[in-house]
Amino acid sequence: MNLVRNSFFLNRKDYKFRPFTDGGLSGNKQFAIPKQGDGVAYVIKGGSRECACNEFIGLRLAKLMGVNVPWAYLVSPKEGDYAVAIEYLISQPKPCLEQVKDSEQLLHAYVHGVIAHCLFEDRDKTDFLFSDGTLFTFDFAEGFRSSDFTIMVMEHQEQLSHLFSKDLVAQLATSSLDYYPSTLAAYELLVIDQQVCDKAFFDAALDDMCSRFLSIPNEEVESMLEALGAQYPAALIDHFKLYIDKIREFCQK
Repeated sequence: MNLVRNSFFLNRKDYKFRPFTDGGLSGNKQFAIPKQGDGVAYVIKGGSRECACNEFIGLRLAKLMGVNVPWAYLVSPKEGDYAVAIEYLISQPKPCLEQVKDSEQLLHAYVHGVIAHCLFEDRDKTDFLFSDGTLFTFDFAEGFRSSDFTIMVMEHQEQLSHLFSKDLVAQLATSSLDYYPSTLAAYELLVIDQQVCDKAFFDAALDDMCSRFLSIPNEEVESMLEALGAQYPAALIDHFKLYIDKIREFCQK
C-alpha cells in the first residue's frame, strides 16, 4: 500500500492551504501550496465523494490515453470531506474556435478532449483551459454514473438490508450500466454545430481514442482502483471495474 499511496495520494503535511478563488472548477476548493516553496501546487476539490472519485478516475484514465489533462491525486479524508488534488495550471486566454481549427495541435487536443468526456459519459459540458500554449480538458465530476447516493447505499448495504428488501437495496446500490456514450452528440457538436472538423477527422479521432483506451495496461487500472479502495467501499470499485469493461467492449466494436 505504501507504493500505491506514494503514487496516487497527496500528503497533506507537505502543503499549506488557502481558499481557491480563481474559478474554473465546481465544488468546494482550496489551494495547496508546497511548504518548501517549490514544486507543483494543487487545487483541492471536495465537498462530494462522487466528485472526488470521478475526477480522480477520469483524469487518470484520460492521462493514460494521452489526453491533455492535469495530474490528479487522492487526498486523505479530513473531517469526512473527501477530496481530489488537481494539478494547478496557470490559465491564459483560451483560443477561439477559428484559432483551434487553424492549429493542428489545438484541434487534436480539442476533439480528443470532447471525445474523452463522451467515453466517460460526463453529464456536464466539456471544460477547457489554455496554459503554456497547450489546451487542457478537465472536470469529469459527473461521469461514470456514480453518485453520492449510490456510494452511501453501497457503504451501508448490510444495514439497509434489515430495513428494505435485499433486491431493492441491491438495485439502489447499482447504477444502471447500459453504457451509451454520447458519440452522436459529440459528432453533432464538433462537425455540425461548431464545424471545427469534418466527419472523417471525427471518425479517425474516435477510432484513435478507442485504440488508446484499449492500450491502457490492466495493471495501471488495477493500481488506480486499489488506491480508490483505500477510501471507498468495495462495491464502488466493482462498479468502476464493470464500467471500464463496458468502455472496452464499446471500443472493440
